[in-house]
Amino acid sequence: MSQRFVCIIVVLLALVFPRPSFGWIDAGHKVIALIAWEDLTDKTKSAVDELLQQHPQYQKYLLTNLAQDGSDATKSRFAFATAATWPDMVRSKGNPMNTLYNHPTWHYIDLPFFEGYGNASTQPAPAEAKSTNGEPTNAIEALLWAEKQLRDQSIRPSDRAIALCWLEHLVGDIHQPLHAVSMFSPDYPEGDKGGNAEWILSDPPYPNSAEDLHLYWDSLPGNFKSQLMIGYVAAGVRADPQFSRQSLKPLLASADYMAWAKESHDLAVKFAYADGHLDAAKSEKGRKPDRSVTIPGLPINYEINAEHVAAHQVALGGYRLADVLNRIFGSP
Repeated sequence: MSQRFVCIIVVLLALVFPRPSFGWIDAGHKVIALIAWEDLTDKTKSAVDELLQQHPQYQKYLLTNLAQDGSDATKSRFAFATAATWPDMVRSKGNPMNTLYNHPTWHYIDLPFFEGYGNASTQPAPAEAKSTNGEPTNAIEALLWAEKQLRDQSIRPSDRAIALCWLEHLVGDIHQPLHAVSMFSPDYPEGDKGGNAEWILSDPPYPNSAEDLHLYWDSLPGNFKSQLMIGYVAAGVRADPQFSRQSLKPLLASADYMAWAKESHDLAVKFAYADGHLDAAKSEKGRKPDRSVTIPGLPINYEINAEHVAAHQVALGGYRLADVLNRIFGSP
């Protein structure tokens, strides 16, 4: 997020909500959805609202924490934003829909980045996920599946509502650069799993700032628990001239999901991995490195650039989500 906008949000937080926690997992997806909501046509808003009301967990999950005195318009907007987080809610084994609707591989696509191989012939061939039952195996296949479900009026409304949640969520996911890449190198011959296997200090030299690179990028837009603050963030991003629809118009011409993922991949290479020059500690099986391992700090200006990229991608994801839904529900 732009530095001046960060300052505005920090001041608001200090006045209204002291010491918020951070993490993209929830709020980032809601911000993208709220950016999209403002660009949905009335016809599309009505269609998605009607559809989400058919979701099997509409009352229990999509309306969780909604103020009881909210208007119908507020309820529709709230449910739409929360729907973007439902695919993460269903990850929990405590969710009764977990067994059938939790799809871990749908959240990303591992487009390879080969670093440290002098000869292309020495590069390892990344393993490709293969479906055994015709289901999607990655984010792009899942997006195509979700769009097809939404366009098919013969499918049960409850199933189409679930597909809408996935579409919202995955448009957000593939705009997070590290959801579209896995780095292969001599140190990571099987890939670094989108930065999950690399650890850095986000606030050097403090050791308690150690986190994996993927989580660092997930956390950039913030995780404001207050719906009011999430709305402020969405409005602030939209209002920033750098991230307005007009400023990003050249990028909105493409409706190709894979092209979007490749854009994110390229941003990951340039900014997340610093063109292959980022120093990080290797993680074994997702665990924090041993105390004997020195975890490097992020280089100067890394965070400034990362925040800018995150704000850009959140805005772009929101506008693109709106365009996709307007095409689907605006069709005859």
